[in-house]
Amino acid sequence: MDTPTTDDFTGPGTNENGWRGNEGAERAATSKEALGKLKTSAAETASHLKNAAASVSGEAKDYAGSVAAEAAGAFKEAVEANKTAGADAIANIAHSVKDAADGIEKQAPQVASMVRSAAEGVERISTDIRDRNVGELLDSVTKFAQRQPAAFFGVGILAGVVLTRMMRNSDRS
Repeated sequence: MDTPTTDDFTGPGTNENGWRGNEGAERAATSKEALGKLKTSAAETASHLKNAAASVSGEAKDYAGSVAAEAAGAFKEAVEANKTAGADAIANIAHSVKDAADGIEKQAPQVASMVRSAAEGVERISTDIRDRNVGELLDSVTKFAQRQPAAFFGVGILAGVVLTRMMRNSDRS
């Protein structure tokens, strides 16, 4: 079998690489031009993608901000509603304590007076809670805890005991 040699590919109008005269130069020029167009197209596409990503990112940030603002508003409304309900519950406790003081007035007038005084203090707390916003209440509690840590701890325990009993009583009902 005959193996072709480079002499078989060369002929009139070809160079030493086997390319025909101007065809090789034209192909190289066409390839360079196509490569240039491809680079330009890729750069434009990357630029468009970058702009689109920046736009989407900005819109996502705006959306997240609006969702966060709505959530914060809903949370604040829920806290305010629960604050008012808590203040009402405290006022009801104060009223019950006053009724109890009235019941023991004849047997122990001094004890009834102390209990009534404590109930009035609880009513003032209830009114204070109802009249202040949540931020002011948190500031007051923080300042009280810094001034009187032992009393704050004691009130926390007492509140836990009272809430536990109230929940047990509501479960039995």
